[in-house]
Amino acid sequence: MKNLKNFYLFIIGQFVSQFGSKMTSYGVTLWIYKNTQSVFYTSLVTLCYLVPEILLNFIAGTLSDKWEKKTILKITDTISGLLSFIILFLLLLEKLKFQYLFIINIIFGIADAFQNPTSEVVISLIVSKEDYIKTNGIRSFFKAFLDIFVPIFSVFIYSFWGLKYIIFIDLLTFIFCYVTLVFYVNIPKINHTQSETTFFKKFIFGINYIILNKEILYIILFMGFINLIYGIYSTALSPMILLKTQNNDFQLGIVSSMIGIAGIIGSMLLKFFPQTKNYCTLITNIMIFSFGICNFSLGFGKNYIIWSLGVFLGNILVPLLLANVDYIMRVKIPLDLQGRVYAARNTIQFIFLPIGIFLSGFINDFIILPVLNSNYYLLNKFYFLGNNIREISISLLYVTIGFIGVIGCLFFRKNKNFKKLNNFNI
Repeated sequence: MKNLKNFYLFIIGQFVSQFGSKMTSYGVTLWIYKNTQSVFYTSLVTLCYLVPEILLNFIAGTLSDKWEKKTILKITDTISGLLSFIILFLLLLEKLKFQYLFIINIIFGIADAFQNPTSEVVISLIVSKEDYIKTNGIRSFFKAFLDIFVPIFSVFIYSFWGLKYIIFIDLLTFIFCYVTLVFYVNIPKINHTQSETTFFKKFIFGINYIILNKEILYIILFMGFINLIYGIYSTALSPMILLKTQNNDFQLGIVSSMIGIAGIIGSMLLKFFPQTKNYCTLITNIMIFSFGICNFSLGFGKNYIIWSLGVFLGNILVPLLLANVDYIMRVKIPLDLQGRVYAARNTIQFIFLPIGIFLSGFINDFIILPVLNSNYYLLNKFYFLGNNIREISISLLYVTIGFIGVIGCLFFRKNKNFKKLNNFNI
């Protein structure tokens, strides 16, 4: 069994760095909106990061299998640190423009496309198979911590001192992470056999591996389906709460914080769950419960207490889902193939996220609202969902994705390839 000291050093360095990076991302979002008053430009900056990060995952994963892991992480961390320094430098000169942030975020996305699959492989290298679920719980705990406290600290620092102090903190976290990685974290090297396989063949290997291994393919599609529903759910959450509470920021904050709080508690509860053999049944049951309780409480609920309870219960078992999915992927995919396969996985399952974000507004504004506007009989049938047509429309959106989520999980559970996850051989 491998010593977890190496894992703790690595994950703490990554956590500190992510705290600074996410604060900068949040602060930049505030800066853009306050300087442009445009939701469109704010969303566009996010897409500038997300699109290259997703599309380059295939190439990045292939190269991460070939290159030395610590070298990749040092290069990508350095690029991220330099980009943060450039933003700070432009701020101090009062030369920062939101157009520059489009280019900077594209480069951020490219760097993370290489860093993310590499970090996943590093975890497999420094953690024993017996500790996969335990360490995933720790990672879920850190993620939930970031979800809760990054917005709080970012808004506080931005309000009193401005974006430049957020970025200064980000640079300090970068230094901590870099020093920890270079001098204290030991990442074993993988001995690759000499091969004349072309880069293109390595590039498509990740796709072919997933297609040929149907259990892996369907669990990736299942996670993609979850991301699709999540994209719709998360995009509509703030507008729904503000709409139904007459722009009450306090109640919005309470409901939003339940996601992170549930993540922390769920991560702490992981050690009390015995390891299952029926993975198909477990992960579909978790998401049937999550989709149902969360979306139906948001659709039918009348106040922030019900919404908070629904969001909390809907997210508390998500760490258990992620831990078991992570365990399956690490056990079933050979270590020297994980970089390119993980990259292919990330591209497939995360491409559904921006689709969900787009569909959220499209379904609400161009399908449900027009139908309700043109059919007063139908509108009267759903009056119990809200006080006006917009409240009813967004409530129907949540009820709809709740049903779609539950039905989708049942569809995956019946699939013969997905069923193979029950009692698979380790």
